Amino acid sequence: MRKGPERVMARTSLFLLVIFLALASESGSATSTNVPVGSPIYDGLERLEVKGLLGGGILTTKPISRGEVARLAREAEKLIKDGAREAGPLSIVESLRRELSFEMSRGGDNLGGGFYLKTSYRDGRASFASINDNGYVPEDGAGLRGGAVLRGGLYDTASLYLNPEYRLDEERSEIELLHGYAVINIGNLELLIGRDSIWWGPGRHGGLIMTNNAKPFDMVKVSSQRHFILPWAFKYLGVLRPAIFLARLEEERDYPHANLLGMRVDLKPAPYLQAGLSRVIMFGGEGRKALTPSDWAKVFIASDGAEHADSPINGNQIIALDLSYVYVNRNRYIPFAGVKLYTEWGAEDSSGNTKTPSGRANIYGMYMDEPFRQSGVDLRVEWANTARSARYGPYWYTHGVYTSGYTHEGRVIGHHMGGDSRDLFLRLQYHMPRATLGVEADIERSGVHSTPDDKRWLGFDVSYDGDGLDLRGNVGFEDSPGNVFIGLGIAREF
Repeated sequence: MRKGPERVMARTSLFLLVIFLALASESGSATSTNVPVGSPIYDGLERLEVKGLLGGGILTTKPISRGEVARLAREAEKLIKDGAREAGPLSIVESLRRELSFEMSRGGDNLGGGFYLKTSYRDGRASFASINDNGYVPEDGAGLRGGAVLRGGLYDTASLYLNPEYRLDEERSEIELLHGYAVINIGNLELLIGRDSIWWGPGRHGGLIMTNNAKPFDMVKVSSQRHFILPWAFKYLGVLRPAIFLARLEEERDYPHANLLGMRVDLKPAPYLQAGLSRVIMFGGEGRKALTPSDWAKVFIASDGAEHADSPINGNQIIALDLSYVYVNRNRYIPFAGVKLYTEWGAEDSSGNTKTPSGRANIYGMYMDEPFRQSGVDLRVEWANTARSARYGPYWYTHGVYTSGYTHEGRVIGHHMGGDSRDLFLRLQYHMPRATLGVEADIERSGVHSTPDDKRWLGFDVSYDGDGLDLRGNVGFEDSPGNVFIGLGIAREF
């Protein structure tokens, strides 16, 4: 008999299939390309959310299309101008309007793009400088990255996005297509074919299943173009947004070109409450059995036969549930303007020797707006733990068959700290109309149940948002002043 997490996997998978079939028959709006994962645009959206200005927005599945971001910005702008909220957040909306001027006025994608240049210096073992950066790992010494972005739409039904990047340092001189994909509308379904990053969950510093810590995937992804509400009794689930993708992993791993199937559904039953359910399956690859339709069904519902250690179709499966709650404070005696509380809980079938799940992990976080009523200030505290599997061993992100682990191109696909680790992240920001100052600290312990290794990071950053010109700089120290990272960047939009 299947256990609780397996039943959730099966029912969620079938639920998503039914939803996608229904969405294909609906009408959609003009297509547009995505705001890249890691863009500061998402910081602005989260600030609007914790101020109570994004009641209909879903921010826990990224990337989000430029058209959807523009819709959310217009929603917030209307609330402010109607007097439902104070005018202070209007500067956030104005910043989004500068970034998305065409989408804010007309919708869809016009022909546009830009270029960027980043230079850095790394000394010592400043490994935190490479986390959540699309798999990029800076070498010691000076480095240079320069890229171009080109995007455009065709008759409101298709869009194209290209982002080649040149990298130069002491070890390499290369050009790589960082992101490149086409987006096509089919009713209210959005089909993406190409290379892009994915982030699932409410965490800012990491997520249990999907982040941009590894290189972007070559994949096919289907998602709803916009959120929707199901009819009948299902309407009480609130706003829904499903997504599913199939990616092909790299050649240099234990089973070359293994496949990764991921699916997620976001639910928002109330403007202040949101839930998400995610699942991924690693299967196939050269040297593994090709799946028959019957095998596919067993893998899809996580049957005991498929998950047995000796099964030729045994795959690596992870499931996670995340929740977030936003409280907008109207009481002047409470010392903050708003707060977002969030958590993510994961389970993994990682050992192949026991009933699923044998791995556990979780994330807790708090994002506070205007702590102690300090205007323009926000504070984040985030705790992550993948070392909760003392009963079975440190199995998170490992597998008995796929010994390369839950990685892509040598980088963890989920939380950057990896398995059997714990991480505490703190960040304080001060926002001005066109600039932001930030200070952050990170304390990480890896190898909790084997050979503990502690790392500490202290970083400072500043950014300026001009009219189509963005400037950014940061400096960070890991464990000692000798392990330093310095970065400068400039980006131009047109």
